[in-house]
Amino acid sequence: MRTTDAVWLAPGEPQEIQSDLVSRFQQEYGRAASGTWFAPGRANLNGEHIDFHAGRCLPMALAHGTYVAAAPRTDGQLRLRTLDASLDDGITTVTPDQIGPAAAASGRDASGHWSHYVSGVLWALRELGRSQPAFAVDADFGADLLVVSTLPIGGGLSSSAALECASILAFLALGTPFGQDNPLQDLNAALTRENRKDLAAACVRAEVEVVGAGTGGLDQTAAMRARPGKVLSLDCRDFSVTPLDIGCILRGYRLIAVDTGEAHRLADGQFGDRRADAEAATRLLGLDRLRDALPEQPRKADVSHVLEEFDRLAEQLETLDGRSVEACRRRLHHALTEMVRSEKLHHLLSGEAYGVRHIASTVGDILTAGHMSMRDDAEVSFDIADLVVETALAQGAEGARLIGGGFGGSVLVLITPAAIPKLTAALERISRRIRLLDVAPSAAAQAL
Repeated sequence: MRTTDAVWLAPGEPQEIQSDLVSRFQQEYGRAASGTWFAPGRANLNGEHIDFHAGRCLPMALAHGTYVAAAPRTDGQLRLRTLDASLDDGITTVTPDQIGPAAAASGRDASGHWSHYVSGVLWALRELGRSQPAFAVDADFGADLLVVSTLPIGGGLSSSAALECASILAFLALGTPFGQDNPLQDLNAALTRENRKDLAAACVRAEVEVVGAGTGGLDQTAAMRARPGKVLSLDCRDFSVTPLDIGCILRGYRLIAVDTGEAHRLADGQFGDRRADAEAATRLLGLDRLRDALPEQPRKADVSHVLEEFDRLAEQLETLDGRSVEACRRRLHHALTEMVRSEKLHHLLSGEAYGVRHIASTVGDILTAGHMSMRDDAEVSFDIADLVVETALAQGAEGARLIGGGFGGSVLVLITPAAIPKLTAALERISRRIRLLDVAPSAAAQAL
């Protein structure tokens, strides 16, 4: 007897998805695709809203992601179509004068169309090519692209960064000397760690300067530099990456992403508003990077000292750069405590001093504390996410938290396999829109 109708989103079989996408490309554009590329979504153990403060984040790539089939053009145009039913409005044509920040500033990008992520990375790759000739894109280069994703769009699992990273690999392969020197089958081996770091940074430029979302680089780094079976300990001071084994958590436990069905949008202003609050607090403290307010191995007492200094400096202020002083303090508190949680996780996963049960319990506590901070201090959570966290904990989960930018998206849950049936049944009573994904740390963006 079936006890739950919970929907599990499978990542699909990559070869089948690739084959179907290539076939559809031929139908859509009347010519063969030159290749296909894939980039994963991501889940984040900790480190929300601190990548732009130079904090430490702990993301991992998903098996779910975005696939792009593409072929080059010589007229500078992009022709783009997605097979996602919620976004598909036929072929979108982007002309050369509609590519880049100038087009965004003119108001042509006001609709926030998904194609801006793709055209933005072409612009950003051109910019990168000015300093790195191997990445230089010919002035007349354009492309036809067809996109399909196994990620829930707006699910807080970085579908936008996956689209950016898959697209930039396609442009790299089809339109630069790097691609000409390294045929498609050799592209993955040819990309060095430094290349991947540069391409991730280009995708960040696209999202910040063209799309207008205040991303700090966590998502793009996870998609471009992930390692199978590893969580990335990403130090956003210099974007150095330390792959950490996550097997110590997953032995006897599973990580599940619960897509709440409430879509989020990083470019709608709310995310940027929270970031602006925290940056105003950072300026009041006289810092360029908030991470510099804490020592190398920070503790809760260090957070208290920084908050005391903030209170002293803000004592006579009615507003802070036109923003609520109280709101700025809450964002500051979230960012600082999130940094402490990240450093604790980094050291926990770097060592072998704890048993599996203790590690899972500690990680679970950190997840839940992170959610409470996202809810109360960052103020980016929402009713269904809070209810999912409460439900997961009531059904025996070690921990749960909202991940992503907030205002919609997904909750990450650490739970034993035996408790999953009760959890899925309970989630079905919350909302029929909820969908679940297995979080299995997976590989980085690649040519297929």
